[in-house]
Amino acid sequence: MRALTVRPPWSDAIAHHGKTVENRTRPVAYRGLLAIHAGKSFDWDAQFPVGMMAAWSAPEDLPLGAIVAVADLSGCHDDQECHRESGGFCSPWAMGLSWHWELTGVRPLATPVPCKGALGLWTVPDDAEAALAAQLEEETDAH
Repeated sequence: MRALTVRPPWSDAIAHHGKTVENRTRPVAYRGLLAIHAGKSFDWDAQFPVGMMAAWSAPEDLPLGAIVAVADLSGCHDDQECHRESGGFCSPWAMGLSWHWELTGVRPLATPVPCKGALGLWTVPDDAEAALAAQLEEETDAH
């Protein structure tokens, strides 16, 4: 399974607050299941879309160094494509001068899976992938 490390609070925004666009400096060709990994350092300069602050957890309550969700990486486009197609950004989470990685089917994990992250897309270690798969299977069985 592939993974992407995202600094909190952005990782929490993806897992729990409807952030379906991850802004990156490069495009991505990969499509498919993607583990969302909360990095070990918090982005204290994060600026949130208007009206998105009320539901946030305190920084000290957010998981660090763990996989917090899985999503489908379903597409990628640059900010200019948004403007050509809709006259604005594709999401309140989208930023200019960025590639917008499109995340669909986001599923937060009930229990974050501790794991070391990396830059760019990386492969989840076997032990973490097994823990992640077991948790997703339990969730599927519960529904």
